[in-house]
Amino acid sequence: MHEPTEYKKPRYCPRCHTLIWDEGATACPNCKGGDFVSEIDEKEIRDYSREAHNHDIAGYDLFNNAMCFIVIGGTALIIGVLFVFLSLIRRRNKIVGINPVSFQFFVAVAGLAVGLVLVVWGVINLVRAILKRKQAAIDIAYLAARRTK
Repeated sequence: MHEPTEYKKPRYCPRCHTLIWDEGATACPNCKGGDFVSEIDEKEIRDYSREAHNHDIAGYDLFNNAMCFIVIGGTALIIGVLFVFLSLIRRRNKIVGINPVSFQFFVAVAGLAVGLVLVVWGVINLVRAILKRKQAAIDIAYLAARRTK
């Protein structure tokens, strides 16, 4: 294998074994330490690889958590939409409006609000999880290339 050419060389945080790709960083984003090293030996690559795999697993867990929020939020949205139809006022089998003081309307508003919040939170966490796993894959590939030299 060869070293990825499209990436710059990272710095290493010896405290938490994280690769730091940001050249302007003054503190580690994980442990808030600032004592970076520019080279590591073969023995330490294993520790950094383990930490990169842990970040990948954490990203996978966050991905699953986000998908749960999206599914539960989508279900709440569907319930809210169904209760909107139940809160409609009918006269002679024609819809004339919505009854805003009915129990069905309150359930609809609550379902729509909770569903929207859960879906938005799930999408935000989904993006964070994808970015975290992508960064972990970059770190793992870089360390694997260093190990096989």
